[in-house]
Amino acid sequence: MLFTLSVTVSVQLAGVILIFASLIIPAPATRHLAGRKGLLAAYAMAVAGFGLGLVLSALFDLPTGSVIVWSLAVLAVMMGALGHVKHSL
Repeated sequence: MLFTLSVTVSVQLAGVILIFASLIIPAPATRHLAGRKGLLAAYAMAVAGFGLGLVLSALFDLPTGSVIVWSLAVLAVMMGALGHVKHSL
């Protein structure tokens, strides 16, 4: 119930795309990691994506929400690629 309420309120404040990207993108990016490592990596990726997005948005005067979503997506692709490289070695 608390999760539902917090998602509903945050969607109204920040926007649908940003909130759902924040909820969805870190999970598949860290699927190659098990247990606590995966959870910590997902949190770290989300924090890094938000930080990078905020900095890039301020530097280049771009829309903040869109830049954060793109930052999360780029980090997810990079983490997924690193996971495939690590498993193939």
